[in-house]
Amino acid sequence: MFENCSHSPLRSYVVKVLAAAAFFALAALLFFSSSTHAELSTTRGRCAYLAARGYTADPASETVREITLPREFDDILEDYNRLQLAAGYDLRAGAGRTCLICQYELIDYPGWDGRVIATLYLCRGRVIAGDVHTASIEGFLRAL
Repeated sequence: MFENCSHSPLRSYVVKVLAAAAFFALAALLFFSSSTHAELSTTRGRCAYLAARGYTADPASETVREITLPREFDDILEDYNRLQLAAGYDLRAGAGRTCLICQYELIDYPGWDGRVIATLYLCRGRVIAGDVHTASIEGFLRAL
């Protein structure tokens, strides 16, 4: 009538190991997201982020402004976000939120003699979108 409800020592051990692994994974996730936030909170950190992607930014050219992204994207933002999604970013992560737009002139951009600008969209300390574009209408727009 009554079944034996005791748990095996092996099962208890596995549960403890899985709980410890989950704890350490969460701790690592929190650590790395806070370090990303700290790195992107300064001009030096943002320029280093661009450098890691192969771009040399002029820190003295930095402009930073705050915007609020709309909750619903129009066709232009949808097109821009498709470009971002292809590069591994998602502007929708900031939909309806206040974000920072940080722009830098790039130094010695190969294959272009005119002005080239890198733009980072930051929300909650993370890059949610970014592009490199020319100041000229005959130029280009590329995701980071």
